[in-house]
Amino acid sequence: MIVETRYGKIRGHLDNGMLSFKGVPYARAPVGSLRFQPPQAPEAWDGVKDATKYGNRAMQQTQEEGFSYSEDCLNLNIWTPAADGSKRPVIFFIHGGGHVEGSNSDAFYAGHRLIRSKDAVMVSPNYRLGAFGYLYLGDILGERYAQSGNCGLLDQLFALRWVRDNIASFGGDPDNIILMGQSAGGKSVANLMVTPLARGLYSRAIIQSGGVQCIRDRATAMELANRVLRPLGIEGRKDADAAEERLQRLKAEELLAAQVEAYAQFSSAHLFGPVIDGHVYHETPESYIGSGKLGSTPVLIGYAREELTPAEADPAFDEADVPDKLFYTYGNHGEGLLEKYKQFAHQAHPSIAFGKLQTQYVYGNASISLTQLLAESGCEVWCYRWDFEGRGLPNHSSEMPYLFGVSTAEREDGYDPEHAYMDEWMNEAWMAFVTKGNPNHPGLPYWPSCSSGEIGYRLLLDERPIVEPLHLHAYDKRFPMQVISLNESGSSRAGGIQN
Repeated sequence: MIVETRYGKIRGHLDNGMLSFKGVPYARAPVGSLRFQPPQAPEAWDGVKDATKYGNRAMQQTQEEGFSYSEDCLNLNIWTPAADGSKRPVIFFIHGGGHVEGSNSDAFYAGHRLIRSKDAVMVSPNYRLGAFGYLYLGDILGERYAQSGNCGLLDQLFALRWVRDNIASFGGDPDNIILMGQSAGGKSVANLMVTPLARGLYSRAIIQSGGVQCIRDRATAMELANRVLRPLGIEGRKDADAAEERLQRLKAEELLAAQVEAYAQFSSAHLFGPVIDGHVYHETPESYIGSGKLGSTPVLIGYAREELTPAEADPAFDEADVPDKLFYTYGNHGEGLLEKYKQFAHQAHPSIAFGKLQTQYVYGNASISLTQLLAESGCEVWCYRWDFEGRGLPNHSSEMPYLFGVSTAEREDGYDPEHAYMDEWMNEAWMAFVTKGNPNHPGLPYWPSCSSGEIGYRLLLDERPIVEPLHLHAYDKRFPMQVISLNESGSSRAGGIQN
């Protein structure tokens, strides 16, 4: 099957009953002078470009055999029932991975597994990860690099514009694009919602295990960037010209190595993320949402009950290390969480208490507080929590096999075929939201959306799903929206635990 885009013709193929087009370039390779710069339009090509194989994955530390990794990674995949001029809703699926790993070529997240028999299109982009996508250099190298801390997000925006301009040729509706992502992908969806650059590019959003907690202030972004730059011999604002030349000449592997060194000082899950840089973001997410700029956008949002809670206690966990662990994960905000940790520790083993604290702070609090903000601003919000213990605790990402379909091989790996109903319930709800704008369907109890006020509702997805009242203002307001914070000189670690 050959389809013409604005940049040239591409050839796809039949893939599990759908047409797929893989590795389609949506932007120029961000290499050389384009490293740390916003994405640029790709060059047009003559003839027909083969789009039957996945493209390069973004540079990342862990590299899976059988795939190619490169800075030249700005490509996307498309799955469609037919390239026939129909106007189907378009799922814009953003992969997760803590902003440091992951790709759009994970076969598990192929479009046919999500869409199944529904009349919809799915697009999944790659975007720059880690330092390549989120290293803030504006305060070191000046205005030309002012948006460097948001390159990964700008890649997503650029891909979103590509979809708007080209998806009609693939049987999709450019006026009905649904943002969807989980983990860092869910955060990316929320991050796109709170930048004015994305206005008009999507119609609704699905945020799984995500929120706006990874958006950081410039001082924090600069301090975190310094942790990556110091192993490279680049300090502060000294000699910007030499620093620029050094950063441009670096091999990708050298930058990755410096990034890994920084992991020893701060959690890789929080080291990188978008920046309030005055270009992509001009205000905090709270301010943007509170001003009513999102209108009545429909949103589906939630998280897993035990996101980061370990299944078993770790006998090697040393409670004396908790203050350091909190600083490592949250920077200056860690000290304020010490009291909360003590509350959990009175009820559970220290390692489990720490996991429960992480679950509540990074996911539960972030999800519920964002639900409240969205509902108060006029958005129509359906809230859920994944509680199903089909293969163990409902941890981070444990819902994804049910949403995308548990294959025979995966069932042999611990998924019970008797739990196929969870697969059906969840996929039907998500696809009802995609195709109709409302997740309700006959397999679930009636699921009301949240609106402004104290009490909302949330669906608990379990073997017997129920809808429960949700106190929208009951989240812990001591937990700041920005999950990690540092001043320019860093901070001393929190004091020791006193029982």
